[in-house]
Amino acid sequence: MKETIKKMVKQEIRDILAENEDTIREIVSTSLLPELRTAIRDSITGVLEEMVEEEGALSMDVAFQNVQCPKSKVQSRRKPDIGHRTSDVGPHSSDPGPQSSDIGPLTLDIGLMSGRYLYCIVEGSESVNLGRIGIEGNEVYSIPYKDLCAVVHNCPAEPYQSEDQEVVKGWIVAHQKVVDAAWERYGTVLPMGFDTIIRGNEASDPEENMRNWLKEDYENLKAKMEKVRGRAEYGVQVFWDSKVMAQKITEESVEIKKLDEEIKSKPRGLAYMYRQKLEDLLKKEMEKQADRYFKEFYERIKPHVNDLRVEKTKKTEDENKQMLMNLSCLLPGDGSKGLGDEVEKIDALEGFSVRYTGPWAPYSFV
Repeated sequence: MKETIKKMVKQEIRDILAENEDTIREIVSTSLLPELRTAIRDSITGVLEEMVEEEGALSMDVAFQNVQCPKSKVQSRRKPDIGHRTSDVGPHSSDPGPQSSDIGPLTLDIGLMSGRYLYCIVEGSESVNLGRIGIEGNEVYSIPYKDLCAVVHNCPAEPYQSEDQEVVKGWIVAHQKVVDAAWERYGTVLPMGFDTIIRGNEASDPEENMRNWLKEDYENLKAKMEKVRGRAEYGVQVFWDSKVMAQKITEESVEIKKLDEEIKSKPRGLAYMYRQKLEDLLKKEMEKQADRYFKEFYERIKPHVNDLRVEKTKKTEDENKQMLMNLSCLLPGDGSKGLGDEVEKIDALEGFSVRYTGPWAPYSFV
């Protein structure tokens, strides 16, 4: 009996495939193959990115090397994602380093092993001790060159590394607090990414290298100071409710409505394939709408800011709530009424919500 039923099922499947051969070919060519090609391209891109990252990890001996900082989900009133760029690598603990030029034959070795962890650049012409407010309680002070100062602590030329994410978060928060303290004290600040270190070499100790860097990059640093003077960074993140938007699109799209009606009249096997086609059509329509809304909101926000950066969108805990856009905005320190009003209008739209945060030091603009 079981064998007879199996034969009947197989025959029914053959009949359905034969009756709908053209339709199946169309679905495969228009839906499945493009998706497969996209998946293959994404896989290739992923492998290439990993190769590039591995190559980058091998070149850490180069001074002022850019590397990616540890990922973190730290939340505070300031911007949580600090690490945008680094020079060399960061420390585990403080090291007072060379304090005198008459150390003797050990001077070269100590210079090579030590570094200066760089938090930010401020305007000032004197060396100032800010106290033990640094990472792991390190003493933070400033190294002047003309009217600029590097805010640093002494450290070995080694990276901050830990398998414990809570420890890493603590380091990042400490970095952030030092930048905030410098910002409040000096008014204008160029924040550096987490794990930025200037280290010594055979020709000079890390403090001398720090001053050499300030000297070489002086004009560029001054120009950036002028750009961010009296300004702060604010974040605008726009979310949409994918469930609400899908329902809205379904109700408004003639093509989707038509396909939805056709499904009701199809046999069960064919109806399943049509539903797949309907889902693909809805997905493409939502992508088009997301692109349209992004451009619209961007153009509405742009006139109200001094500068604008488009950041990567992030996943949310709510699967129906998707981040549509993530912007870093450079504004006067006290914000912008125009931007605030525009954000409120977007937030009031059906299916949309906005997170407006700040102020924090202008990490994205230096």
